[in-house]
This record gives sequence, structure tokens and C-alpha cells, in this order.
Amino acid sequence: MVQKKIVTQLYYRLGFRAGNGASRNYWRVVWRPAWVLSVLLVVTLGLGDGAMAAAKSGASTAAAMTATQASKSTPNRPATATSPTAAGPAMPPDIERILERGKLTVAVLGQDNAPFFMNRQGQLSGLDLQLARSLADQLGVSLEVTRSAQTFNQVVDTVYEQKADLAISKISRTLKRAQKVRFSHPYLRMRQGLLVNRLQVAEQTQGRSMVETIRDLRGQVGVIQGSSYVGFLKQKFPQATIVEYPTWEATVEAVVQGDILAAYRDELEIKKVVRNRPDAALQLQTIALTDTQDALAVVLPWSSTHLLAFVDQYLDTLATQYTVDTVLDEYADYWAAQPAQQP
Repeated sequence: MVQKKIVTQLYYRLGFRAGNGASRNYWRVVWRPAWVLSVLLVVTLGLGDGAMAAAKSGASTAAAMTATQASKSTPNRPATATSPTAAGPAMPPDIERILERGKLTVAVLGQDNAPFFMNRQGQLSGLDLQLARSLADQLGVSLEVTRSAQTFNQVVDTVYEQKADLAISKISRTLKRAQKVRFSHPYLRMRQGLLVNRLQVAEQTQGRSMVETIRDLRGQVGVIQGSSYVGFLKQKFPQATIVEYPTWEATVEAVVQGDILAAYRDELEIKKVVRNRPDAALQLQTIALTDTQDALAVVLPWSSTHLLAFVDQYLDTLATQYTVDTVLDEYADYWAAQPAQQP
């Protein structure tokens, strides 16, 4: 109706009147085709706008219906968070093995070495056992001690072969051992020491100071067979002759009798001899080597990186930082008159 009204108004404005022949002829020749085209154009545009509006309206209606159906068919559910560890182990493998097993296996030398580890009335005790129990408690598992190794190197091999989770057995850190196992931070640092025969060292001095004599130490020096001090002696005193003894007691006795010039070991064991054998003070003299160090540490498999970090952090948080004197005083009843081997 709107289009027809517009065309009619146009028709009259162009001067068409009934009875006017010239106008009617002009209308037939010129304006009738234009009128038809204009009508078609207006109708087309009108239909196009309407079709587009209808299409849009239909699409909106369809989308609304689809959303409504989806909301009806799918109940409201909270978003589910994916655990970052769902695809992997909950804990590092070296820690997880211990937790799943429910126990911490610790290797300790089969022979007692007070005050670090010893069997008293069927009960294992000592500084190293105390550390082992504390580590097991921190992990929330029980403690299992294996004592099949008869030498300190065998203790290290037990850990290397992964027959134990770790070892706490008065083990000295050495570069040779570090080639196949890992070491924790030291839990006890000691200086190396000499137990010398007074008469023999006096013969070597011959007007020189004691410092100069020890620096150029010559003669026979005793160590425990197969211990870390065999290597320490070669490095520190290349001019000395190494004499290996099966036990520390045999080494000390050789110094007392004058069979060798000195015995080489850590200062803790040197001080123990003086405390346990005051009668030998006339024959023996103790010397602490201030430029040396013997560090005792926990031994771990080379692959146990996270367990190593755990042990290091535990040692760093200890309330008591052990020294030779504190160990001698705190554990005096453990080491008094007890034999011991060198790590």
C-alpha cells in the first residue's frame, strides 16, 4: 500500500490528468516503463529487508531453542579441576619407594664403632643410629638397619648397589667414593691427627721445630688396613712409609712399643686413646693437623637426588651442631674402653 501511494503521488506530480491526451501518450511512452521499474525496485527492497529481518529472527529463535534444549538435557555441574600429578607419580621416585615400602633401610658397619654405632644389650645405639631414627621419623616410616658389610668400603658398595636407601656409618667423604655415590652435607667435621712416639719424634726433630718435623714426616706410620687413611697418608705425607694394621688397637700398641713412629687417624680417635690410656701419656704425644679435615657424611645412591636434598635439609635444621668435643662428652659412656675402626 505504501508503494502504491508513492507511485500515485508521483503520477499526479508529473502532470497526468484524465482527458489530457498528450500527457497520457507521454506516460505510455516514457513514464510507464519507469513506473514499472520503480515499483519493482521498491517491492524488491521491501521484500529484501523483510526477508533479512525474518532470517535474523528465525536464527535467533533457533539459537534460543537450542540453548534451552541444551540446558534442559545437561544438568548444571561444577567445573572439574585436573590434578597436576594425575599423569605422574605423586612423589619423587626415590622418596615414593620408601613411603610405599613403609621403612627406611640404612646400612651400618657390621662391627661396632662407638660412639657412632654399637650394640649394647641387644639395642643398637650411638650417634649414627640416632640420626637414622630421626630421618625415618621425619619420613613417617619405620627404620630397618642392615649390617652385612664388614668394611667401610663394603658399606659404600651396599648403597651403590641399592641394597639400602642410605648409609650412616662414620663414613668419610672421599673423591674416590664420590665417583659412584652421593654424599650429604657433613654431620661431623674432624681434623686429622697423629699419635706419635715421643722418643722417635725427638730423634727426627734434631734442632728443628715440631711443625717442620711433621711437615717433612719420615719413617713408619701406621693406619688401619683398607681404611680411608691409607689414601690420606699417601697424599699428606708422601715421604712416610705406610704400615697397615688390622685394627686400631694394634696400631696404637705399635706406637706405644716404639715399633712405628706414629699412628694416623681422626682427632676424635686420637683423643679417645689419651682418655682411655692415661698411663701411655709418657710414651705418646697427640698432634692435630689444622690444615686437614675429615668430614663424615650420609651416603646415598647416585640416583637419589631428592632423598639427598631431604637429608641435607634435615641436617641443616639440627639444633645441635656436632663437634669432636661435644661427641666425646655426650657419648662418653658409648666409646669408653671400646674398640673402634677407621672409616
